[in-house]
Amino acid sequence: MHKYFAKTLFLAKKIEFLPECQSTNDELMRRARQGTVSEGFLLWADHQTGGKGQRGNTWVSPKGQNLLFSLLLKPRKLLPKEAYLINVLAGLAVHEALEKFLDLKNVSLKWPNDIYLGGKKAGGILLEAGVTNSTIDKLVIGIGLNVNQTDFELDTATSLKGVMGYDVNREELLEQIICALERYYLLLNAGSKDTILRKYHDVMMWRGEVHWFRSGDEDFAGEIIGIDQQGRLVVKTNEQTRRFEVKEISFVR
Repeated sequence: MHKYFAKTLFLAKKIEFLPECQSTNDELMRRARQGTVSEGFLLWADHQTGGKGQRGNTWVSPKGQNLLFSLLLKPRKLLPKEAYLINVLAGLAVHEALEKFLDLKNVSLKWPNDIYLGGKKAGGILLEAGVTNSTIDKLVIGIGLNVNQTDFELDTATSLKGVMGYDVNREELLEQIICALERYYLLLNAGSKDTILRKYHDVMMWRGEVHWFRSGDEDFAGEIIGIDQQGRLVVKTNEQTRRFEVKEISFVR
């Protein structure tokens, strides 16, 4: 099924809905490498048999209940080290859609890529980039959001329905997310990187709080300051201010 969103300028002007696929990210990146899709193409699936999460984890979602989609961007002059900015603006887009469209006030973004509702995980973002001559020439944003699912294996997970108590129209929500994402993407292309980072810090989960972390064999407590211009987590300990890449640190519950 092919559709398009009328409210956007160039994103999601071509949408393909699949009843099932292994991974929307894998499928869209395959098509992007073949050159059969253009920037803004959106692939939306009702079910994934091999959904992907951060750090090699899997994303499991029951059929017909949640939002599972990937969007193709071809950013101009974006260096690989700046790809985290797309992750940031995707998170901001989801946050804005949930807050404005559904009037939810307890949405936060956990570094580096998780979406939380009231302290429980409701979604995640996964970026995959294609690089040519040290520049990103194609970038797939994958977003999974728990919408109408009510049964979870973990008590640390939730959904929009779990919080609100009723079913949410997935297609209408998807359009709101894409419209917000386009605005932030245009803002980034206009050079407003600092504005985007300030907005991210405003909704960053646990910012200003002290938490326990693990880095290698070391466990330590530190205050979350935010992220720096390279997307690294900035943590203040008693001795110093430290910065960590995604693979260098994890939260200890």
